[in-house]
Amino acid sequence: MLAKTLSRRALLRATGMAAAGSVLLACQPQVIEKVVKETVEVEKVVKETVMVEVEKEKEVTKIVEKVVEPTKPPKGEVSVSYMMGGGELSEDELAQFNGDNPGIKLSRMDPDQVRFFAMLAAGNPPDCYRLQAPEFPQLLARAIPLNLQPYFEVSEALKLDDLAPANNYYKANSPLDIGKGDIYGMCKDWSPDCTIWVNTTLFEKEGVDIPSDTNPISYDDVYALAQRMTKREGDRVLVWGFCNNGVGWIERYWEVWLNAIDKSMFSSDMTKFNLADNEYAKQCVQYTMDMSRELITQSPISPSPRGWPGPDFLAGQIAMMQYGFWYSGMVTGTAAQAGMEGDNKAIMIPAPIWGGGKRISTTITATGSVVARATKNPDEAWKAFEWYNGKEPAITRAKGGWGVPALKSLYEMIPGEGELRAQVKAVLMEELKHADHVVRFTPFLKGGEPAAVGAAFANYYERTLKGEFTFEQMIDSIQQDIDVALTEGIDRIL
Repeated sequence: MLAKTLSRRALLRATGMAAAGSVLLACQPQVIEKVVKETVEVEKVVKETVMVEVEKEKEVTKIVEKVVEPTKPPKGEVSVSYMMGGGELSEDELAQFNGDNPGIKLSRMDPDQVRFFAMLAAGNPPDCYRLQAPEFPQLLARAIPLNLQPYFEVSEALKLDDLAPANNYYKANSPLDIGKGDIYGMCKDWSPDCTIWVNTTLFEKEGVDIPSDTNPISYDDVYALAQRMTKREGDRVLVWGFCNNGVGWIERYWEVWLNAIDKSMFSSDMTKFNLADNEYAKQCVQYTMDMSRELITQSPISPSPRGWPGPDFLAGQIAMMQYGFWYSGMVTGTAAQAGMEGDNKAIMIPAPIWGGGKRISTTITATGSVVARATKNPDEAWKAFEWYNGKEPAITRAKGGWGVPALKSLYEMIPGEGELRAQVKAVLMEELKHADHVVRFTPFLKGGEPAAVGAAFANYYERTLKGEFTFEQMIDSIQQDIDVALTEGIDRIL
């Protein structure tokens, strides 16, 4: 019943089809969405009647009809702001757009969720906003993104049938029905995030067989290999057998694993969280905790010496790292500071399979952008959005190898020259056959990094590893925290 209520009453309200559905929106000006299909401006011809006195033999009044064609007053420069990282939208790209689009001044601001909501509450949000897939359902429930379906339907640069599967995270019939329907945003680029990078040099030194790059291994295999590849010197870890993005993405990994066996941590209507009584979900948490206790992965009790696992892998201190295709930009040295150090070499292998389930190699980030529904200049905001996601910046990103293009027509630009890039691209193209799964995220909980479950896990992770909590106490505490957060979230949205 709640799902029906949400999709009909609350979500009609939340998506702007009725009164605004959130406190933030209450202080925004009303925005009328424009239909952009084949809009043509026609100057009106105005007939002006002028009375002219003509004196000849006697005064007469003559009516003269004069045609006047008024000139349209010039429109001032429109400012459009794009909340996107400096490494994702460069000054040169901004200059190119502004040079090619007189009348629009595009500027960039650093991504900042707190700042975005503060600006939104003030009625002056950034026109385009950077986000990840877990944030989208809640934003939609609060009527924040503009429905871009009419724009996509007439766009030459962004054709609906050219969109890569990761863009389905920005399609929705409602916040509880993500993956199909109208489109509200798209990825800037994306990655099958669960593929694994293997340091082949370390494997060869230890005489351990390198995992296949054509047939996916299981997560049990990953665990066993990680145990063999971990190297210690006393209590100090020299080489971790396996690492991923840890707490930041942890609930996303768990949900992918569960989806592989047709399970989830959430009820179908997203109003209930079940960890404490869900043996399948507890096994995911147990897997993570066991790796951490054995020091075969980085954790609060065995942290990265460089702040994050990326450079540790390049330096030969991680044998396997679950970072997806996007990390190829570092491994292949496309950034000035990147590239494997010393004699270390690497390959990418397929995403592992959890619990004998189905093969899923989806994105769990889907980093992209939406246009704020409260924008004062939707047409100009769309022009910037369209350019960023379908024109010069998109082409530059496709050639860089830092992510899979968001448009299928750009796949051919993915770098594949040289032995390493050829290997990576071959694995990637096979993974794309298994990349259409859409992980569901609840509109009632905070998204971002870490999202709500990950943040709750982080509260007890280190203390449990140090023996201050038992595993079951940690599970119960996470359950209680999310129960409270869900209740508050449902009250806010409904």
